[in-house]
Amino acid sequence: MNLPQSVFFSQPGRFAHPDWDAIADMVEADGDPDQAWADVALRWMGFIATAMGAAYRIHPSENFLVVSEAGPLRMREILAFLEDCHQRILGFLPFVERGKFLGKCPVIVFAKDGDFYEYLADFHDEEEGDFGAVGGVYLNRGYGHFAMPSERLDYYRATMCHELCHAFLSPFGLPLWLDEAITGEVENNIVGGNPYFLDRETVREHREYWDDERLAAFWSGDSFWFPDDGQRLSYHLARYLFNSLVSHSTPEMMSRFIHAATPEDAGISAALDVFGIDLVDVLGGLLDDGPADPADD
Repeated sequence: MNLPQSVFFSQPGRFAHPDWDAIADMVEADGDPDQAWADVALRWMGFIATAMGAAYRIHPSENFLVVSEAGPLRMREILAFLEDCHQRILGFLPFVERGKFLGKCPVIVFAKDGDFYEYLADFHDEEEGDFGAVGGVYLNRGYGHFAMPSERLDYYRATMCHELCHAFLSPFGLPLWLDEAITGEVENNIVGGNPYFLDRETVREHREYWDDERLAAFWSGDSFWFPDDGQRLSYHLARYLFNSLVSHSTPEMMSRFIHAATPEDAGISAALDVFGIDLVDVLGGLLDDGPADPADD
């Protein structure tokens, strides 16, 4: 696909800043959008690799384009993990109709922290402050892609799996609690290390923490950004809700729910329609006095 270089440099800076609206219009006019987006990604990553330095190369696989200075053995490991993770996530998400990304998913693997954070700065509003230390991110602005701060895959397997699952879920526009719950379940099944459990101490923490105002923030998604225990408890509460629904569902019902759930009401009406379950009542089973789990009876 013949695209002018100018659409990849819509603003000044070290890295290419594509004009995604203009590129999308050009792709829409192409007869093969999947190949067209793959061509766009390849050319874009070419500009990124050049900005990174002479040691950086583009390494393609069926579904990914990895920009890195890693050697052949490490690259084979990274690409094999990405493709395996890709297929296994799809196995856990039967409601995802497409078996692959439109085009290929870029992954930029930085060798220096300074380069990594410089790149992230272009995706961050100055008034929001500085980025904290992160293990890797999925950037869903324009053309969704990964940025990773190291080639040490053993450090970032969980992050890659977690963020790749978010990438698959992003077209659904799910309530944040549902998106995070599904991603947590998938991450644990593929790479481990994020198990869900419910014990008496966790029940106590939930009952002491949540009030009406904080629950409203949970339903809206705001509590997932709280600096206190609210963030940790939000992720756990999401898993509690999701596991409660799974226990009352079939794969077909869960697929219907995921297609119907919206952030506007946190999926509450969709749960009533599909499962006949009031999510507020489900939370009441955990947060109200009395047994939170049949095993406690």
